[in-house]
Amino acid sequence: MKTLNPIYLLALLLVFFMAACTEEDVGMEGQLTGTWKLSSKTVDEIAVVLSECEQQNILELQDYNFCLLIDGCTQDTVFSGWNYTYDMLSISVLLPAAFYVEQIDATSLVLKRNDITSEGELQETTLSYLRNP
Repeated sequence: MKTLNPIYLLALLLVFFMAACTEEDVGMEGQLTGTWKLSSKTVDEIAVVLSECEQQNILELQDYNFCLLIDGCTQDTVFSGWNYTYDMLSISVLLPAAFYVEQIDATSLVLKRNDITSEGELQETTLSYLRNP
């Protein structure tokens, strides 16, 4: 009687585990990855009116923690890195600021950021994004 080669057994197990994974297993980094277009902004719970060009601001979180920030007004593109750890989204060029993910689903992302103003006051900024197809 022939026995099953261990390599074939390992390959079979690998296929089984890959098939068992679903999109739900992707995690927060998988949900964040994509292109997001700025849709609204509040500072200390007061709505900020975005200009037409500001509404074209893009946050693109790519695989392997690459990030693009595209300014809709100047069309400048900044290349950076990003990371999601301890419930905070960090974008290298914007450090030391960290963003808290307030909401995320298939079509929208809401980030909150706390800053200290030049007067020493705490300022809370909320940025809302829509997923750009």
